[in-house]
Amino acid sequence: MTAAGDKRYLVLGIIALAVFAVVLVVFFTPVFGGRTGMQAADDLFNSLSKGSSYYIPAVAEQAGEFKGTEVAWKVEVEDEELGAAVARVFAAAGAETKAGAGEVAIKGDLGLLAAAAAADADALYKGDPAIEGKYGLDGRRAIYCWYEGFKALEKNAQAEKKMKVAGFAKKVMTKALEPAFNFAGIPASSFSERLGVALFLLVFYVVYTVWYGFGVMFVFEGLGISASKSH
Repeated sequence: MTAAGDKRYLVLGIIALAVFAVVLVVFFTPVFGGRTGMQAADDLFNSLSKGSSYYIPAVAEQAGEFKGTEVAWKVEVEDEELGAAVARVFAAAGAETKAGAGEVAIKGDLGLLAAAAAADADALYKGDPAIEGKYGLDGRRAIYCWYEGFKALEKNAQAEKKMKVAGFAKKVMTKALEPAFNFAGIPASSFSERLGVALFLLVFYVVYTVWYGFGVMFVFEGLGISASKSH
């Protein structure tokens, strides 16, 4: 309902929203080493996320359990270029590959293939230049080829009720290949190393949001607008 307003609340609300707007403009201005506050915050939290997502050694270790496990499947590809790249990556790890129209047939030792995929993922994750150009591809493209192959393997293994193989293929994808691809080029940090700035940003986000809420509330109060129930 509408009631008599209070100019003090209106002025306070306008000031609060003005301060909010000024901070917002500064936050989206490249004043943090040539980057905006949003970009700098994203960089920090991406770095912290990477530091807590390093499971590649566990995947490489588990690959040993699958040595001697022969697998054969086909990977559907969108074009010949990708098909040739997938075949090249898997063949380098000892698999038998045959690229055809719209697909690549692969046959090999699951343990050896997974170990090779984990090694490449580890190199890209750590920024090791050895992965660049290893297959005539850049690092992320090579990891993408591994990912496409293991994604097709998981689907094939599920269809054949080979759940252990399907589960491991999924683990290679989510615990090794995806983190390597997503965090390529991002330095890893632990929360303890960046504790001060991380806590500051978290508190800032909370206070900044609440500040905006109070600013809007004060403006409404100043205009005599409230949400009280009508009699």
